[in-house]
Amino acid sequence: MCFHHAVVGADGSVSATISRLRDLTRNGDYAYYADIARFMAALPLPEPSTTRWTKSEDDVRSAWRHLVQTRQEHLAGN
Repeated sequence: MCFHHAVVGADGSVSATISRLRDLTRNGDYAYYADIARFMAALPLPEPSTTRWTKSEDDVRSAWRHLVQTRQEHLAGN
């Protein structure tokens, strides 16, 4: 859902979905999903991530954001 909302620019829906993700991952399992959702929507993290990425956080952020931008370009017919 976050990917779709980020692609169409539905900021309120992105925020609501991220909030739901945080609730669902409060025990720590899959908590990185909320980080990825923020990366897709080009939103800052509210606090430093506890996730240990295999690449730098900036690289991971760029990769997820690139997916959204590529989809937006595709839908725009570019």
